Amino acid sequence: MVWIVTSLVVFSLLKLLVTSLPSGVVERLFSRYAVHAKVTSDQTTIMFEDRPLDDQQASDIIQHFNDAIFIERYYIYPGDEERFLHPQEGPAPLTMQTKLGKHDVTLYLYHYDDHVDVVRQFTHKPKKKLTAYRLRSEPLQTSYNLAHA
Repeated sequence: MVWIVTSLVVFSLLKLLVTSLPSGVVERLFSRYAVHAKVTSDQTTIMFEDRPLDDQQASDIIQHFNDAIFIERYYIYPGDEERFLHPQEGPAPLTMQTKLGKHDVTLYLYHYDDHVDVVRQFTHKPKKKLTAYRLRSEPLQTSYNLAHA
């Protein structure tokens, strides 16, 4: 009987602890597993057609990228990586070299009229793991056109 009461008390305390975590801890846990992670301007360089963008354009694009709305994630089948990295049709990508946590990452942003496709490639992994997803951001789509000039 004592072990039942003890386990109820421990379970209740654990439940209380988990449901009342500080918001900073919760944000940190969620950001660790987020598909669309935020990038910082001090660790990011943005290139378009192998030319770096100026600091003002780069900071604007980073801000719009961080504010963009995540729509959906694409599943990349094994052997289908090249189709996502180098699509046959469509615009040339903006390339963002950044650091997410401890990992060096390359983000390729492909602009379309109604969305932006992002392909994230971990650069120092043995298999160079890819993740692809779709974003919606009007300012990012229109500022992307400025990068073409």
